[in-house]
Amino acid sequence: MISDIKSSNQAVTTSKAPTTVPAQAGTISQLQSEIRLIKDLSLIKIQGSESLSFQGKPAQLISATSNQHAFTLINTGPSVPLDGQQTAKLSVSAQHQASLSFANNPPVTSHLGLASRIIPLTALTPSHGANGHYQTTVSDGQQQFQISSQSPLKKGETIRVLLDNQNQLQVIPNKLASPSTLPVEALKQSLPQQLSSSEMSQLIKRLEILNSAMPASLSPQSKRALAQLIQGLPALEKLTQSSDAMKHAIQNSGQFAESSLKNTIDPSADLKLNLTRLDNATKDNPAQRSLNFPTEQVASAIERVTSNQLRHFSDLSQNVAQNFPLHIELPIKDNQQTSLVQLQIDQDAADNSSQDHARRWLVKLNFDFEETGRFEARAGIQENKVGIIFAAEDAATTAAIKQQMGVLKQQLIDKDIEVQRLEAFQSKLQEDKPQSPTNTSLIDVRT
Repeated sequence: MISDIKSSNQAVTTSKAPTTVPAQAGTISQLQSEIRLIKDLSLIKIQGSESLSFQGKPAQLISATSNQHAFTLINTGPSVPLDGQQTAKLSVSAQHQASLSFANNPPVTSHLGLASRIIPLTALTPSHGANGHYQTTVSDGQQQFQISSQSPLKKGETIRVLLDNQNQLQVIPNKLASPSTLPVEALKQSLPQQLSSSEMSQLIKRLEILNSAMPASLSPQSKRALAQLIQGLPALEKLTQSSDAMKHAIQNSGQFAESSLKNTIDPSADLKLNLTRLDNATKDNPAQRSLNFPTEQVASAIERVTSNQLRHFSDLSQNVAQNFPLHIELPIKDNQQTSLVQLQIDQDAADNSSQDHARRWLVKLNFDFEETGRFEARAGIQENKVGIIFAAEDAATTAAIKQQMGVLKQQLIDKDIEVQRLEAFQSKLQEDKPQSPTNTSLIDVRT
């Protein structure tokens, strides 16, 4: 909240004392009159509350009404627990300090200040001034007047203000959803509809078979969408040839679908967008439903990609572009087989003090092929140095990895990469537990 905003009507000179708002006709004097009426109120109805920063300190704004008069209570003390609309008794002192009494509860007596109702103001002109002293012409929808503020406003910008008990206008930050509320609520909707990892892998294989057979009863639009989906799946042979191929595969994993559209990046190979095209082409076609086309599974596959995106939403209050670890799933073709490979990229938590150019990254790949069983590769990467550990559940797979480690080490050396560690062992692998946005619980445990 920005404090010490003063106001003056166009007809009033600006030579008034800077810490008070002069009594005047119009919006400001109306708010002053409404505050004076609050003294006589007793029973009030609490309409709601919001938490914010008031004069640099945590505060709670409580909106209330009585006898059709709306006003605000500014609570700079401990937050008052409120549950929906409640009735309370209001007591007011001569200094515009207040206390609230709820049924069967002791009065809330400290740190409550009276203020006017909240009104929106729109800047009609850009602010002019400097060094924390800015003048702006604003409108409340009926009248125009000027305010002085510590921060500049842009033309057309809307702010919320109230008049506090010192007769000063205070700017209130715009209401925002809790940083994690939107992604968490969306994730709650998406998770029950998504495919499991094995179901996702089976669906891709089934779609590959359909693409090879290409039933004549499929509509032309469905055939094109199906062919584009299968053609866009990355091939293992290409991924091992260059880092650009892996970068392109990650970009088209569906994790960045909306970003690709926004930045006009070619979306023709994007997994989520191609699944969406196929879903749109088939879901409203009764003939294809009679073919037992996996329409519902395609929709659930989209939900799986969406759930993965939602898990990585950043806290809106934090100045970061991406939450880590980053989880990416890639359906990768290897000759006649396609497997779902899980990739995890993370920052080394023990390396936060390093400069960006020397940051250490942790990368984990999970594999589950029919001929190998489950195994994973973990790599720690810092500049041109790398350490790699393989873990496999199957003894034969572990032995096969060990046999190839010499070849892998030489390939890395040939690319001027210093191999600091290269090991392989057999172990039972644990399932990674997916994380929700900002580690918020997805289950409401209140009773």
